Amino acid sequence: MARHAITDGGITPGMPRKPIDPFARKMIFGSIIYGSALLVMFGVLSVVYLHTRPKCSDRVVAESTDRDHHWTATVMERRCGAEAPFVTHVNLGPVGQEVDTGFFSGTAQDGEVFTVEQDAAGANLSLNWTSPNTLRIQCAHCSSTMVQKRDEHFRSLSIQYDLASR
Repeated sequence: MARHAITDGGITPGMPRKPIDPFARKMIFGSIIYGSALLVMFGVLSVVYLHTRPKCSDRVVAESTDRDHHWTATVMERRCGAEAPFVTHVNLGPVGQEVDTGFFSGTAQDGEVFTVEQDAAGANLSLNWTSPNTLRIQCAHCSSTMVQKRDEHFRSLSIQYDLASR
């Protein structure tokens, strides 16, 4: 009795096709499931780690609310690593709304109107509301070369600056 080899599907001619052992099939299937579970766990734990330990951290230094209690100006200090310089920035937002930080970055960029590459104590920033829609940012020790952002308007607010002339 001659054996006929199956030649379609890439099987070598002359070799009989044998079904895979059920135990081996379970082992292969279990290995694939286990590997997939490890990849999902790695992804989830990476997201949790990057969220709880962001590269940058913002610290609230001071806050000031306008006379009509519509807007809050927040002075914050950011540092992105041990060797990175301090960055002081001012963010504006509605009263009662927390300053949102990035999920992975940890930085507060919503409503950011002023940024200077200097620590908060060295910059000596002060915030004064001269009218319900006008904020004056005074920076007694800010060097104009260190100012990175300086917006004149934010929504319905106008922003004035009084920077040191160095």
